[in-house]
Amino acid sequence: MHLVNRYVCRQFLEFFCIGLAGCVALYVLVELFDRVDEFIERRVFWYDACLYLASRLPVILYQLIPVAILLASVLTFSTLNRHHEITAMRASGISPRHLTRPLFVVGVLGCLTLLAAQEYLIPYTNQAARMIWRTRIRHDKIARHLGSYKEGHIWYRANNRIWSAQLSDPFEQRLGGVVIFTLDSAGNIYQRYDAREAKQETQDWLLRHGTLRRFNSNGSFAGQPERFKERRLALPERFTDIIARQKLPDEMSTQEILAHAHQLDRQGLQGAPYLTEFHGRFAFAAACILMAGFGLPLAVGLNRSGGAVRAIGLTVCCGFSYWVIQAFVMALGHNGQLPPLLAAWSANICFGVIRIFVSRHAQ
Repeated sequence: MHLVNRYVCRQFLEFFCIGLAGCVALYVLVELFDRVDEFIERRVFWYDACLYLASRLPVILYQLIPVAILLASVLTFSTLNRHHEITAMRASGISPRHLTRPLFVVGVLGCLTLLAAQEYLIPYTNQAARMIWRTRIRHDKIARHLGSYKEGHIWYRANNRIWSAQLSDPFEQRLGGVVIFTLDSAGNIYQRYDAREAKQETQDWLLRHGTLRRFNSNGSFAGQPERFKERRLALPERFTDIIARQKLPDEMSTQEILAHAHQLDRQGLQGAPYLTEFHGRFAFAAACILMAGFGLPLAVGLNRSGGAVRAIGLTVCCGFSYWVIQAFVMALGHNGQLPPLLAAWSANICFGVIRIFVSRHAQ
């Protein structure tokens, strides 16, 4: 029995390596052709273009591993079926279900690999890819000592204050067109500062040419606005925190996404998109186990003539269908139209039901 398992695993790993290499090469080629116009227009050095593509390689591998597992699983069992090896194993008393056990272990290893990559690799390579794109490809000016900062209108919330600014000067640590809302324990605005500019100094903030307005409990003005040329406020917020560009979900680790979702919920904001992304990462990793089990029922239904061609066609069809369904339900989860947990796992549930139906039909 161990000999059969080793034989199946060896066949699977050969197809997996070939399939993954082919998928990655095709993906990189598409990425290159998609970016080549901008590379030429901006006269990008070949070294910078290669560096950008190399920084994109980990996320490409991450996205294609489930597809490569599905392809290898289907090709493995279609090859065994075409050579009558599955029939011979059945005659020897070996159930076809036993052949999927080693691939289940491979699927679990693939799942754990994706989970580890989500936590320790992919967020950093995505940040590096965006930084290379902005600095080496598009030649954007960035304050290196402050990192990437927000562009355009800035919003920042901390504890009981909401900051709004029209522009920022990272080099002088100065904000322009500043509005500072102060909230009470019920979340109502009771104080508002409007200033032409705000500059962070050693221990406090200096507001210039502004107005202070106060509000009572029913939202109306409490007295006349108070105008000032300069006013110092001892506020704990730091300039670097206010202008720091919020990480995108694919630049966050799994723990950071969950922490950020809880923080948004505590502030009364919508945390569903981040919770959807959190559950979606586990669902995508679990797809490795699901795809590993798809090979046998699909391969048994193939004809022995032209089985490899049909296997590849079925793999493309199944992989593309999974991506479409997963993207659709994740979008519904991000918009709040589906609960995050249901949105993340809907595609896996759908394909799990299909696998059970195909397995029974193949038997």
